[in-house]
Amino acid sequence: MLTRRNPHTARRRRRADQPAAPALLGLALLWCLLSPAAGQPAAGAAAADAAPDPEPPSAEAVSDAAPDTLTSLPAPVAALLPELTLDASQIGAYVRAVDSDAPRLAVNAEVPRIPASTIKLVTSIAALDLLGPGYQWRTEALIDGEVIAGTLEGDLAIKGYGDPFLSTEAYAGLIRSLRQKGIRHIAGDLIFDNSHLVAPTASRGDFDGAAQRSYNALPAALSLNRQVTYVHLYNDRERGGVGVYTEPPLSHLDIVNNATIVKAPCQGRYHRLSVGFSEPAAAPPSPAPAEMAAAPGAGDVGPAEPAPALGTPDNATPEADATAATVPGTPKLTITGTFASECPDERIPRLILSPERHAAAAFDALWREAGGTIDGRVLAATTPSGAEVFHVVYSQPLHEVLRPVNKWSDNLVARMVFLALGSEHAGPPGDNDKSRAALDLWLDERGFGFPELLIDNGSGLSRDTRIAAASMGELLAWSWHQPWMPELIASMAILGVDGTLAKRMRKEPIEGRAHLKTGTVRDASCIAGYVLDKHGRRWVVVALVNARPGQTLQAWHGHAVHHVLLRWVFEGAAAP
Repeated sequence: MLTRRNPHTARRRRRADQPAAPALLGLALLWCLLSPAAGQPAAGAAAADAAPDPEPPSAEAVSDAAPDTLTSLPAPVAALLPELTLDASQIGAYVRAVDSDAPRLAVNAEVPRIPASTIKLVTSIAALDLLGPGYQWRTEALIDGEVIAGTLEGDLAIKGYGDPFLSTEAYAGLIRSLRQKGIRHIAGDLIFDNSHLVAPTASRGDFDGAAQRSYNALPAALSLNRQVTYVHLYNDRERGGVGVYTEPPLSHLDIVNNATIVKAPCQGRYHRLSVGFSEPAAAPPSPAPAEMAAAPGAGDVGPAEPAPALGTPDNATPEADATAATVPGTPKLTITGTFASECPDERIPRLILSPERHAAAAFDALWREAGGTIDGRVLAATTPSGAEVFHVVYSQPLHEVLRPVNKWSDNLVARMVFLALGSEHAGPPGDNDKSRAALDLWLDERGFGFPELLIDNGSGLSRDTRIAAASMGELLAWSWHQPWMPELIASMAILGVDGTLAKRMRKEPIEGRAHLKTGTVRDASCIAGYVLDKHGRRWVVVALVNARPGQTLQAWHGHAVHHVLLRWVFEGAAAP
């Protein structure tokens, strides 16, 4: 049997009682037929992104080859490559009927490649099997003191456990529950506890420099609204200007609204809006609650004396304008440009505050909006050891959380799901190393040998992650026969219908007959999932298209390869 060495992970071996992977079949012939470029590592943005060369297939792999496994690309795909300035060595393809033990197509299927967001399927499958479709995260409110006549004589802690999708509505519901359970005034401190997960060492802008883009949010145990502040802009007809408010509402944030209404149709030349964010120039790293340190356990970062740490400007109304005075030491949100009068309301997502600051500013705004008051400081710290759970909010079940992961490729949610594997396996605080160890153990226990697999953070927003098309295909084929398969397939985008595939292959016969995960980064354009052909047979399909070193891979070039391959599968994956 072919074995492959991986410098990043320990070698895994298949159990003796498990048959050899069909993806290894016929590789000796393929090795001889391909050009020298086929043996090169997966292409990346630079040489550091390259994957290790696979070892040549062994004689055992050759003897196990299935006679009906195709080892070259279907003719329609091969004919398209010169037009796209691609060659066969850049494509890893694996096609297998879910009721078959051998692949119908295996081309470069053992070569490690950048999978982009298709790696989210590995995260999803492991989570469904290890955690179960009904797994839920929790967010706790804990009190360290007594509630007397509506006053909490002590501290209130809000502790996150990694809920990937804690919404503004759920957060507001937690606050309402605190009020309904008798707390109207907090005499002590307000603590935000992010200690369940290790704080990332990276910055939001490290991947591509777009630090305020929502897809660059980094994991945090307490992650409200995916850390996104939605800036809502609308035509305020009553006031004759541009209305502004944020979701969630945020205390201690200045909104400077310099946008103007123009009477015009909704066209780009008239409707041009920009949202900018700036920290106070002379402020310390964190004003309260915006002065909260980025890492949990940072200690007291609020004012020294007991006093309301947060400002209370009402930013839920559009009265902010260019002449409004700003509060010194507070972060500023500035809106400029023109709003065409005939345009609908606009919602612009931005990452503007750290996870702790975001959660704290929203809590303060919602708490005071509900009539609550606070005397103490706002802290980023661990919960006092003697604190008792006062109220718990539970997340949506895992099978629902996976829908934004796979239909819309939500990176933050995928990373939070991945981290849950580690914290459940080895205990808190969760981190990527614990999650990788949990994944390795699970793969070994299930009998999978994927020695080339290198998984970074579980989301695919990485230039280091690698997997072979055969490994992805084997995992999908196995998943089809698991009891949670319906939840997995329901989480994927439907070709031509929704998610990241809503506009692809519409009005073609295959529309609505494929559930797939897409993946696109600068160096890769990939798909993986299931296709129902015109004869009613279901197929696993994986296509990983990677750039050559120094090449810019345009996404539509990869899409063109995907589409031709999908049409071939839809027709029944017939041999030439």
